This record gives sequence, C-alpha cells and structure tokens, in this order.
Amino acid sequence: MEFEFEFRDGDGPADIEETLRGVPTEDGFRLLNERVTSDPRFRAGLTILVDCSALNTTGVSSEDLQRLSQHMVMRDWDYPPGAVAFIAPDEEMFNKIQEFRAHLGGSRSNRQLFRNRADAVAWLEEQTAES
Repeated sequence: MEFEFEFRDGDGPADIEETLRGVPTEDGFRLLNERVTSDPRFRAGLTILVDCSALNTTGVSSEDLQRLSQHMVMRDWDYPPGAVAFIAPDEEMFNKIQEFRAHLGGSRSNRQLFRNRADAVAWLEEQTAES
C-alpha cells in the first residue's frame, strides 16, 4: 500500500488529508500510523479526510479488514479523531470501507463515508462548525 498525507495547518477542510493507493496491508497501515503520529502536529481531536479512490480492495476479506483496523483502533485509544471523512466512490470500495468503519466503532467513531470529495468536505466543515 502506498500513501501520502499532509497536515493542512488550517488551510483546508481537514487538519490532515490522506490519500491511500494500492492494496491495503498491515505494514502499510502501521507505517502510515507511525509517520502521522510522529509528527509534532498530531494530537487528539483532529479532522481527517481520507481519499480511498485509488485503494484496491479486491480480494480483501472481512478478516483482513478487521486486522487492518487494529492499527487505527490503537491510535484512536490515545488520540481519538474529531471527525474522519472517507471518500469511496465505487460500490465495492464503499462497502469495504463501511465494514472497516464498523470495526472502528461505526458512526459512534464520528467517521462517515462519501462518494465524492465535495460531500466529504461539506460534512467535515459541518463537524468543525459544531465543535
């Protein structure tokens, strides 16, 4: 799995924007978490926009999704996010990310799924306005 992330420092709809590509792996999620959490700007309560448009979840099983979610569960324990918006444009991707979200606590984790960036950004802006 490849990824990019950027701390927006108040310039954008989210505090962190992440882009995920390729086949999701445990090593990929571990490395993403290590790099994000090692940044001095990382803290609890951040808003995160995750673009999964280029992620390839073909062949990823329910068991795989549960295993992959463990890295986020551990991060959330110490640093719960304020809100997370996932962009998952196609049906298969949407369903896999929805299952992934369920392992993270579902809607109680303040994570939502969207088919496009505009809707994801609008929701994140609502979350920021409410807090």
